[in-house]
Amino acid sequence: MGDVLKQFLWKLGSGDQILFGEDSWVGDGITLKDKYPELYQISSQKFQTVESMGSFGEAGWEWEFSRRRNLFDNELGRASAFIEQATTLSPNAALKDYWVWGADPKGIFTTSTAYLCIKGDQPIGHLNRGFSQLWEIKVPPRALSFAWRLLWDRLPTKENLIRRQVVIENDLCTFCQSQVKSASHLFFTCKKFMPMWWEFNSWVKEDRVMHCRPGDKFSQHFSLAGSRDSNRKWKIWWIAATISIWNLRNDIIFKNQPFVISKLVDNAIFLTWSWLRGWEKDFVVPFQQWSSSMSLAFT
Repeated sequence: MGDVLKQFLWKLGSGDQILFGEDSWVGDGITLKDKYPELYQISSQKFQTVESMGSFGEAGWEWEFSRRRNLFDNELGRASAFIEQATTLSPNAALKDYWVWGADPKGIFTTSTAYLCIKGDQPIGHLNRGFSQLWEIKVPPRALSFAWRLLWDRLPTKENLIRRQVVIENDLCTFCQSQVKSASHLFFTCKKFMPMWWEFNSWVKEDRVMHCRPGDKFSQHFSLAGSRDSNRKWKIWWIAATISIWNLRNDIIFKNQPFVISKLVDNAIFLTWSWLRGWEKDFVVPFQQWSSSMSLAFT
């Protein structure tokens, strides 16, 4: 996520919201703290807003820098460059500070540019063929967005909430109460949901290793033997199944709904069928015919 975070830049207004040394605001996306670490170490003005680093006089804005000691001779060149860069901008009391998105020429945040930043920030080996083809699957954009968050482990599971320092009374899985509820456990290894994946494997007549990581599980559906048409259906089913699990999780937690595995499977089947019907112009199979013979539906 490093490249993404670097794209959020401050546009200087009055300077009352921007930290002088610690925020990105001088135009190149690098904080003054990171660009001039030796000068930052001896500064006596750490974590100060831009507004507090000077004042308006008769000649306009005047910077007021202070340090814990005098500069050494070998630091003068860097100090000169620092002052030159910092003083290219000055606060304007009539304007507000605001964020801009550096990855877009207009400074406007878009999901497409954010995706490119995140993709570029990942090791090449991590970008398996399955993930790179996610956005080619014909399902609603909201479903693709969910799958994208699952593959990058960005869903608000208990494990991720704890990582974000959210206080959780119980970190165990809501369903089996035996393991910390991570995305891998919730969707693929929790004993409550395993029967659904076993049933799917019986439809496609495959004895598969049950991968626990979302990316590995998703990639599995790109290597299964079968036609291009059946592989497309398998990928759509995977997204429908994981969304159905997540929706059931939310219904149980927030609406006190009961856990019924057969209903979960039925929801995933219907969701898969509805997406095929809505996004594939040649798909005209009635739902009763589709749902009554799932082993034929995936051939």
